[in-house]
Amino acid sequence: MHIFGKKEIRLPVPESCKDFEIEVDKSICTGEMTVGFRDPASGKLKFAELARSEDEVEAFKKKYGR
Repeated sequence: MHIFGKKEIRLPVPESCKDFEIEVDKSICTGEMTVGFRDPASGKLKFAELARSEDEVEAFKKKYGR
């Protein structure tokens, strides 16, 4: 039990992304990372978020329970 800690929020995986894998795109120029669900048919990321570090990538995976 966390008295003063941050409560962990778990979101359900969106219905349109149930069979998709979580993947990270990294910019060659700036090193900026975008994490989201990769659509295998179109190759695009869905529900993408900016991640500034590996910790934020892990937080995204934890948020969706993967």
